[in-house]
Amino acid sequence: MTLTQSTTRLPSLILGTHVTALGVLRLLEERGIQSYVVDETSDIIVRSRWYRPAERTLVETSNSDELAGFLESLALPRATLMPCSDRWTSAVAGLPPSIRGRFPASVPPWDAVEQFVDKSRFRTLIDRLEIPHPRTLVLNAPEDLGHATDAELTNGFLKPTDSAAYHRLFNKKGFFPRSRRAAGLHVEQASTAGLTLMLQEWIPGNFSKTVLIDGFVDREGTIKGMLARRRLRIDPPKIANTASSVTIPLEDVAETMDRIRKLLAAVEYRGPFNLEFKFDQRDGQFKIIELNPRLAWYVAHIARAGLDLPWMVYLDAQELPVPTAAPYRAGRYGLYGIPDASAILRAWGSRRRPEGPVLRPWLIGDHILFWWRDPLPGVIEAWRSIRRRMRQAVGKLRSSPR
Repeated sequence: MTLTQSTTRLPSLILGTHVTALGVLRLLEERGIQSYVVDETSDIIVRSRWYRPAERTLVETSNSDELAGFLESLALPRATLMPCSDRWTSAVAGLPPSIRGRFPASVPPWDAVEQFVDKSRFRTLIDRLEIPHPRTLVLNAPEDLGHATDAELTNGFLKPTDSAAYHRLFNKKGFFPRSRRAAGLHVEQASTAGLTLMLQEWIPGNFSKTVLIDGFVDREGTIKGMLARRRLRIDPPKIANTASSVTIPLEDVAETMDRIRKLLAAVEYRGPFNLEFKFDQRDGQFKIIELNPRLAWYVAHIARAGLDLPWMVYLDAQELPVPTAAPYRAGRYGLYGIPDASAILRAWGSRRRPEGPVLRPWLIGDHILFWWRDPLPGVIEAWRSIRRRMRQAVGKLRSSPR
C-alpha cells in the first residue's frame, strides 16, 4: 500500500493506557506513524520508548461531548483516533461530524457500540437474530432470582451488563454464587452501586473450548480480514481474560462464519472487532459469549500472525482503500506473560498439569507485553507483580497464628 506524503505524516491519537494501547503504539511506530497518548495516566504505556503524551491529556471517558471539547482545544491540525477501550470507543462513536472530519476514526455506529457494551442489550440483539448463546436471565433486583431454578443457579454465574463498571467495583469479571443467599447479596450489592447483573448459564468444558475471532470491517461493510485463536489458559480460573492463546485455521470455526456476518450486517458494523465463542459439547454448537467493538489485548500478536488491525483502522479512518488480508499463520502462540505464569504456577501448586503447552509458547510465542526493542514496560510490570506477591506473602505470614 502506497500512501501520499501528507497521509504518511498524519499522526494518530491513542486513547488507552494498558497492553492494547501499548500494542497499537508499537505497531504504528513500526509503520512510521507518529502517535500521541491522550490518557492522563501512569500506566505501563508511559514506559515505552515511543511514548509521547498529547499536548493536553484527558481521563478516560465515554462522554462524547467531553471528548469533542478536548479535541477542539488541541493545536494538532488533524489526526486519526485509535480508541483502545469500550469507554473510549463509545466516546469516539458519538462524536459529531464536524469533529470526525478533523479527527477521523474507524468505529461502529454509536448505537451498535452500546448494544455490545451493554450485555443486556447484546442478549436482546442475538435473541432477535437467533444466534445460539448461553441461557441468560437479567436480574434488576435480588427478588428476580426467584425466576431462576436451583439448577440454573447451581450451573450458572452472575455476569454484569456493564463489565467495565463492575470490574472497577469488584475487581473481577463475574461471580459464582455458592448459594441462593450469596447470589441475592451480590445482586443487592451491585444494584446499590447502580449495576445490573445477569444469571448466565455456564457452558461446561475447559479453556480450549473457547475460541476468539478478531477481524475488521471497512466503511463499505466489507470484512477485510478475520483471524481465529483458541484459548490455552486464563488467570484467575473460570472467568478471566486470556493469558495465552494459539491461532487456528478459520476452517476450524466455519460454523460461526455466517453468524458473524449476520451479526455485523444487522448493526451496520465498521471497524475492528473481537468475538468470543464457546463450544458446547452437549449440543455440538458454538455459543456466542460477547463481541468487543474494539481492538483487543492481543493486537500485536494478531499482527505478527498476519492481521495488522491498527493499520486497517488507520487506512479506513482516512477513507483510503483497505487491502484484504492475506492468509495468516495458524499455530502461532501469543501470551501475556504475567497472568500466564500465574496460571501455570497455580496449576503446579495444585499438583495439576497446566492446560495447553507451556514451554513452546514461552520460547517461540509472541509476548504481548515484553518486547526486546521496547523492554521497559514488561520489566516494570514484572517487577510490580513480584513486589505485589511478596507483600501478599508477608501479609499472610504476619497474620498466620504463631
